[in-house]
Amino acid sequence: MRLKSKETFSYKVKSESEKSVTGRKKSDACLIGLLLLSERAGGITLRTDSEICLELFLRLVRHASENENAAIYDVIRSRGRAPTYSVSVLDPTDIEKISQRLRISGMSDEKLLDAANGLGEKYFGTFLSGIFIACGSISSPDKEYHLELSLPTENLCGQIRQMLIERLGVNMKYTCRRGENILYLKGSEGIEDVLTFIGAPMSSLELMNVKIFKDIRNRANRATNCDTANCERQNRSSARQIAAIKIIESSEGGLSQLSDELRQIADMRLMHPEMTLSELSEEFDPPLSKSGANHRFQRIEEIARELSLRQNASGGTPKAKDTDKREE
Repeated sequence: MRLKSKETFSYKVKSESEKSVTGRKKSDACLIGLLLLSERAGGITLRTDSEICLELFLRLVRHASENENAAIYDVIRSRGRAPTYSVSVLDPTDIEKISQRLRISGMSDEKLLDAANGLGEKYFGTFLSGIFIACGSISSPDKEYHLELSLPTENLCGQIRQMLIERLGVNMKYTCRRGENILYLKGSEGIEDVLTFIGAPMSSLELMNVKIFKDIRNRANRATNCDTANCERQNRSSARQIAAIKIIESSEGGLSQLSDELRQIADMRLMHPEMTLSELSEEFDPPLSKSGANHRFQRIEEIARELSLRQNASGGTPKAKDTDKREE
């Protein structure tokens, strides 16, 4: 049951990330992250205002304990505020089964962090998925680039921050806001990396599209007073194409995996982000037809989507298929 919720960008990211938690190893890694955000005195209790987190925790706990009735939850309602969910596992037998499944000898922060540090890159990303789904939020990229994690203790903030530096090269900042311990990240590139790492590559691509669109729009506004509707349409098209090219460029093999025709038009687009498709077609010798140029960009976008989905499934840097060149 997926409860109705306003589809904020945070909601979209959590939904995509939750869908990437498949198979036993990913499920266990994600559960470690969720348990770190729970209370573990006299049982396990996770409190969340996210229905995605609620459903994920219920699913993972039931699988890990091999008991469909292991977890119970209450809905706490306050007038004028979103409901809060309290999910509990109280039976010592169920808790012991979860510990055995995760191969940990206790539910302390230290034991859970040791288990997280022992995860390979592919599953460490899923561990971070659990952290973000339980306590993370991200602003709409149309407004600002800002991602944060609200963690229970300053010590846990330090541990997670160090993990991100060592594993991802991302340095989140710490602040204490109204008694809450917050790790936050500003800047689109670091946030794009985090989103891809936690199993939300399509959300990362959306953020990249917005950023490129903003850059192109600003450049176009300075250069000309062109018709607004045409400018918007052209800028969005160019932003989408550049985002796809950047995904391929950052994958294993880079742009060299493309056929000569696709590589040529990709290079041309990077050189001339402000040009319309017709103008870009005229740069070729002999000139391309507009439909021919459009077909090549469609193929580039298909390749980028394939690489993003493959990375989400396997973790790490997306790899090209076993072929000499991507055909047009």
